[in-house]
Amino acid sequence: MEKLKAGDIILTAQLGAVSKAVRLATSSKFSHAILYVGDGSYIHSDSQGVHSNNIQRLLVEREEHVEVRRIKNDAYVANACMFSRSQIGKEYSVKDAISTKNPLSKKRKSNRQFCSRLVAQAYEYSGLKLVDNVDYCTPKNLQNSLHTDIIFGCLRKASDKEVEFANSPNPLQRQAEITNSILSGVRELTGSDVQGFEDLEKFIINSPSYDTAITGIVERSGYLTMWEHEIHQNPWRYDGEIFMSLDIEPSYKKERAELELNSAINQVKLYRHNYEMCQRLGCHYSLRYVEMKLILYRNLINQMNKRVDAAKYVIKHT
Repeated sequence: MEKLKAGDIILTAQLGAVSKAVRLATSSKFSHAILYVGDGSYIHSDSQGVHSNNIQRLLVEREEHVEVRRIKNDAYVANACMFSRSQIGKEYSVKDAISTKNPLSKKRKSNRQFCSRLVAQAYEYSGLKLVDNVDYCTPKNLQNSLHTDIIFGCLRKASDKEVEFANSPNPLQRQAEITNSILSGVRELTGSDVQGFEDLEKFIINSPSYDTAITGIVERSGYLTMWEHEIHQNPWRYDGEIFMSLDIEPSYKKERAELELNSAINQVKLYRHNYEMCQRLGCHYSLRYVEMKLILYRNLINQMNKRVDAAKYVIKHT
């Protein structure tokens, strides 16, 4: 993780039949593209749609199945990462992904995503065109982009404990399932092609008669209390004394606390930005949905401030 930087493009392959078929069809070593957004997190588009995951859960069987590409000009990174977050919840398009093989079959692109499109569009949004056709590109196109350099030394053999963690129940999987359930519920309710929370907010603003019903879908989904589950699962992140009591070497404990502090500070910035955006919406639109999101972001900011305090406590006392 310490070798990676936000904005890095991670190209991967697996041993399975689907990965082999994609590599064969695109004449590439790789079948998947991931955008690393920092602090151990990455965003990608797979059969579950666009969602985030943790780099510590990314396992591959062979060294040649991973390549990291870094943008030469990091001025484009922040907006690319912001765009990728805005795409979370969008459905995966098998049809569009297949269309990358045959240029003549490309029609008007759908409001969906697939892995390499997500990465290319993220950088196009930030002002950098990585490939000739950002809407229909392959991992190989990203690999060959003149705007990136290969970064070595980002891969190592996982320990047994790390493999066990990578294969353990993943709270981010539950988050993806809840997000998808909200969006599918809204599509079923409204008959509208709502893809992602950005689309959802635009829809509510334009169709406020659905405000109460959509807010109810979100409230019943469990989306608003996912942060409570995280505190229950990892109390050490939010309590300095529990963090200090962990049975790990003091040097690594301090290193981990510094990583936690940096990650929490970045999360606070993100949540404050989102809170301020909701406040602006609230000044123009009287919506239950906006009121609900404001409460959520206040809770998330408070949660991350506790994480900041816990990490500072450990750094001070080790």
